Amino acid sequence: MTLLTGEVELSGGSRLALLMSGPEGGEPLVLLHGIPTGSELWREIMLLLAEDGYRCYAPDLPGYGRTRVGRGGDYSIIGAAELIANWLEAAGLEDVWLIGHDWGGAVAQIMAVRHSDRLGRLTLSDCPVEDSWPVPSVNMFRLLARAGLYAPLASIGLVPNPYAMRQLNKAFYDRNRVREDTWERVFWDSKVSDRKGRAEFQRHIAALDSSQTVEIAAELSGIGLPTLLIWGSDDRFQPWDTVGVRLQALLPNPEVRLIEEAGHFHVLEKPEAFVEALLDWRVSEEGSG
Repeated sequence: MTLLTGEVELSGGSRLALLMSGPEGGEPLVLLHGIPTGSELWREIMLLLAEDGYRCYAPDLPGYGRTRVGRGGDYSIIGAAELIANWLEAAGLEDVWLIGHDWGGAVAQIMAVRHSDRLGRLTLSDCPVEDSWPVPSVNMFRLLARAGLYAPLASIGLVPNPYAMRQLNKAFYDRNRVREDTWERVFWDSKVSDRKGRAEFQRHIAALDSSQTVEIAAELSGIGLPTLLIWGSDDRFQPWDTVGVRLQALLPNPEVRLIEEAGHFHVLEKPEAFVEALLDWRVSEEGSG
């Protein structure tokens, strides 16, 4: 099984880049990445799910990869949610299983509140809720971006830097589980290496605003979708005991699966465990229905 790449032109001059896998007739899954990963976060997950017959789509959200927002477009969480909703409508995708990790989980929350008509089920993983973000390292980059400094600093090799790498290492329970070639492919890519990519990422980081997740939190109780929470038991950035439990309380009866001995990026550390949690829940959901 292989991954395919594609680009979709959308209204307003936007272009969405995405990875795809699995049979075209399979149940559609849309996987949303967080900060600072990009669609490549989901590579191994998509290949495993494709073997079970699912049709998987992993878009690059605004500010990442080859996705481009039209002139005057919105790079915030709400902007990303609207872009994905526009794509789902244009592609005729319905009854979608939406899966969001980190910032992508915040985008998924907004989509579940505002565009549930396109969704069939929801999975949120190690994502912020209300004002549990941005974490200090992301906030530092946001301040640089709002001052117009991220792109020039990245252009002269100051991103990544030792501070960024130390913070990223804290996002893993065991960094050695992740292959060395994963770092450039998943974390740094065009947001560091390409002039346009640096500018796009700067616009995105500058637009981050936790007030958007605060505003929709009260509406999470009205989500009428089967919902699963998957969390790394050792996530130091969005800990289960505080953030995860709060999200669980806001949602109407979500199922919960904790992945033991796994950090914030358990999707990379333990992809098989993540997929097992998804599929076990899917089977149990069908049984309860």
